[in-house]
Amino acid sequence: MNKTLFQQFLKAAQVNERVSWDYEAAKPYAEILHMIYTDVAKFKNYTLDGRFQDILVKLLKNSKYESEGYTSLLKDLEDELNKLVVRNIMLLPINFIDKSKFNGDVKLNNYMNIFLPTKEDLIDYDDFTLRMRHEKRQKDKKGKMSDNLCKFFESQLENKLDKEHILLAKDRNFFNYPILSIQIDNVDYKMEKESGRIAQAVYSILRIIDFREDKEPHSWGILRRDWVNPANTYVVYYNKENYKQTHKFNDGYYGYSFMCNFSYFLDISTFSLIENLNLFTNVLDLYIQTCFLDLRKYDSKQLKIINKWNNAISMFNTAYEFASIEKYDACNLILCALLESLFLENEGRNKQERLLVEISEYLKDIYDDSKREKILSSLRNIYHFRNKIMHEGNGYEAQYMSSRRITHYQGVYRGMRPFSYNGAVYPDDDVLDIRRALKCVVDILICNKTLEKIKDNIDFKKGDNT
Repeated sequence: MNKTLFQQFLKAAQVNERVSWDYEAAKPYAEILHMIYTDVAKFKNYTLDGRFQDILVKLLKNSKYESEGYTSLLKDLEDELNKLVVRNIMLLPINFIDKSKFNGDVKLNNYMNIFLPTKEDLIDYDDFTLRMRHEKRQKDKKGKMSDNLCKFFESQLENKLDKEHILLAKDRNFFNYPILSIQIDNVDYKMEKESGRIAQAVYSILRIIDFREDKEPHSWGILRRDWVNPANTYVVYYNKENYKQTHKFNDGYYGYSFMCNFSYFLDISTFSLIENLNLFTNVLDLYIQTCFLDLRKYDSKQLKIINKWNNAISMFNTAYEFASIEKYDACNLILCALLESLFLENEGRNKQERLLVEISEYLKDIYDDSKREKILSSLRNIYHFRNKIMHEGNGYEAQYMSSRRITHYQGVYRGMRPFSYNGAVYPDDDVLDIRRALKCVVDILICNKTLEKIKDNIDFKKGDNT
């Protein structure tokens, strides 16, 4: 760090309180400001909005940093940012999960729960406004709502969950299916920033587990049983720091509403979720831990391992959704990129050969020799098609997808379980290679070997993200 420049920056801050955000005033100190923002973004708890700028301006007025230096400033910034930590509650509908298969609400761990909808929650008819007016009259008669989700919400945020506000202003289908609640103590800015990744990871992990289980088609959701409309949003609520809510929820609440940036059609077996609740909880818990790390505690090698796995969870979800609508070329490219990111350190030559060697060695702990060779053969084939797509513009879709039968249901909705609704059309061998590759990625991402590797590289505490 340029100590002379830092001293000049401190002196400028003494006379110009806008130095931290005014473009012209801050231009000479862009290097210092960039360093501050970069280092702050490594904290476990942080925000880069106006609250941080106010804190920075306030601290820079203290002349002690002229002698104590930059490290002292960072420590005080961290102390002040930690004061902004609040309780956040993320609510995410789990679409098309059959609530009748559960015995009741499920406590996954200390900060994650699944709440089942009541019959009164379901929106399955057109006159929505009339329904809301009726519910308001009933609520006025009965007092506060008493379902478990509302009770939980009130106990955690000392506030009321205004269901009617969600249904009228955000998403009329929000409570049609079970709700996953995730409680995280952090700055609301950081929670907002990470919520999209967490929401997608939830759907990705559910799909991973289901695809691994390989249940019979009749147990899947979208086309195999009656359904009500799915939600396409999720919400994050929080309370202001050091704040006790004394008014009604809709008189002063805090929260964010988001559209899902992935397919909200979740076509999985409810049985696969119920039978693997511990696995789902442990994998999601681990994933959330990776989103709220104090990056200063880890070296570059550790962060690379953690980030590769974190990104691979998201990449799998994208590959899965492309496969669901039979966009096999895009699915192929993503799968190859995903595997390369997990197993290769650099570009180099003979990428395919090196990748297959690394994967073959890794799979020894997952498959027997016969199955491993079959998987490797499929990986060679998809890499062959990957090269044809990249260098010749000719892949699966050009060869096989020239037409669709009217009874060919695969791909009606993005998010449908891949390879499950082909009807009389049995997938070609090349498409089966894609399926095997997708299955291989599933087994790699959540096998004990991988999960233990991630846990070994972070300070992992099961069921506790605070």
